[in-house]
Amino acid sequence: MRFAIPTNDSKMVADHFGRAEYFTIVEIKDGKEFERKLVENLHAKGHHGHHGHHGHEETHETSCCNGHGNGHGNGNHHHGHDDVFESTGQIDAVVAVRMGQHMYEELVERKIDIYLVEPGTSIDTIVSKMISGELKKIEPRK
Repeated sequence: MRFAIPTNDSKMVADHFGRAEYFTIVEIKDGKEFERKLVENLHAKGHHGHHGHHGHEETHETSCCNGHGNGHGNGNHHHGHDDVFESTGQIDAVVAVRMGQHMYEELVERKIDIYLVEPGTSIDTIVSKMISGELKKIEPRK
């Protein structure tokens, strides 16, 4: 299994998936950590670097991550996360504290599993819990 964890410092999970500066990419084989690498989040460096929502808390987990209203009906954001997947490469899952509705929908569409953790969780703890099967996987609504 290969999964991505958003991070700003390579030690702790970032509070928002799409806005993190980096992703820690972890591969688990035969119940053990096989590889871990840090990659730059091209999405955060690209168009997300200029939105005006820094320091403004979103009101719910699925609010749009593009910083332009609530994101409903704008129609121009559907494939706006390709640079995230370019950053992560082929992955089976992501681990996050929160993410925008459009990112969530793209992950579900791509059949990438989503696991949630509490803010401030360390990367090492996430990897350990992923190996032991303790992380909570989100099941998409049908």
